[in-house]
Amino acid sequence: MRFLLVFALFAVGTVLLGQGVTLDTIGNRAKEKIAIPDFELKERSGVLNDAWSTINEVLKADLNYSGFLDILPPERVALVRSPHVGVNFEEWASIDAKLLVVGSIRMQDGQMVVEAHLYEVTSKQLILAKAYRGRPDLARKTAHVIADDIMTYLRNVQFANSKIIFSTEKATDAKRSRMNISELVMMDYDGFNAIPLTEGGVSMSPHAVRVGKETKLAYTVFENPNSFKASYGIYLKPTLLDRPRKLYGDLNKRATAPAISPDGNKIAFSIADQGNVDVYVMKLDGTDLVRITRHPAVDTNPSWAPGGKTLLFTSDRVGSPQIYAVDADGLNERRITYENPYNDSAVWNPHYDFIAYVSRFDNNFDIFVMDLRTGKNLRLTANQGSNEEPTWSPDGEHLCFTSNRTGSWQLYMVLRNGENLTQITRSGNNRNPVWVP
Repeated sequence: MRFLLVFALFAVGTVLLGQGVTLDTIGNRAKEKIAIPDFELKERSGVLNDAWSTINEVLKADLNYSGFLDILPPERVALVRSPHVGVNFEEWASIDAKLLVVGSIRMQDGQMVVEAHLYEVTSKQLILAKAYRGRPDLARKTAHVIADDIMTYLRNVQFANSKIIFSTEKATDAKRSRMNISELVMMDYDGFNAIPLTEGGVSMSPHAVRVGKETKLAYTVFENPNSFKASYGIYLKPTLLDRPRKLYGDLNKRATAPAISPDGNKIAFSIADQGNVDVYVMKLDGTDLVRITRHPAVDTNPSWAPGGKTLLFTSDRVGSPQIYAVDADGLNERRITYENPYNDSAVWNPHYDFIAYVSRFDNNFDIFVMDLRTGKNLRLTANQGSNEEPTWSPDGEHLCFTSNRTGSWQLYMVLRNGENLTQITRSGNNRNPVWVP
């Protein structure tokens, strides 16, 4: 299925509202008020009516979840005359709107055409205008793309068209197997359009990076369960459409926790060899395996810094798990976390000097964010089950994580300042999320 996007129907303003914006804290921030009246539906049909409803709903949800915008409620928007017969900026300013989105939907030559215009109310200027063509059944994707275009223009960030890959458990016949099947699934960031990436077996701990137009996916497979040949190996899909191939496997060694480097050329993972667990790095073609950590403690769960020059990992070398960093060549090890007695699963924000990690309290885990420049920590979850396995969104503004607060393991999202907690899966048991563009 191909989605056709047509850019820039109009020459518009030259000032980028978000240019030069930097975020220096992980606390609260001011939000710009934006009005989004329902798009104009220029003709009515069953299919187009559904698309119109979906675009209105999803676009507002995406922009609201960005964390930068405050969507004015429908009752406030209803106080102003329809913008489809002319935009009265004074009226929109009277309800405190700083930004205004005006759109329309129609059919042309068998395709849905969606036009979206973004206005800055205070300057009374049209600052962005684009048109999008596609099938009506791609309305949800269309809304995600519009939201990303708006956020890219305003803040140079985007997340709405991103994906989350995770492992989901499927029960098997208890008489035939002692372990549930665990498969990998990919879905839209908001939980829709889930598709399987693996079938059968026990696949877990996915990690993926976007390189150019392709997504590379690595994951752990538990092979030959319930037998004396049981082992853990690392598998790779060079693209999501490729068949997986075994990247590393040894019957006498347990390989887990893969993490592909940001440039897609290397992979870090942990190997358990005769009871000792260390972090290793090798090229993505399976050559040049290099041991990075050399300590009798357990060193595991590697994670790359955005530039690919540093690795985070967990080690219990001081008696309990803590987060450490090491240069990608194995030099310059240093401890990162000190505040809590048990810390694990660190991931580096792709745009800011923050890491997210988990800490254990009373046998449950909670999500923390640390500003590496100041050492300041922000606790994002508390007293709601166990919260684990954080992963950053591509824009660095959101986290996805797993929690058993409802009795089963489900995926949740939250802004990096702790706002807008949202549950995104609701059935089965879902673990090991990784968020990719």
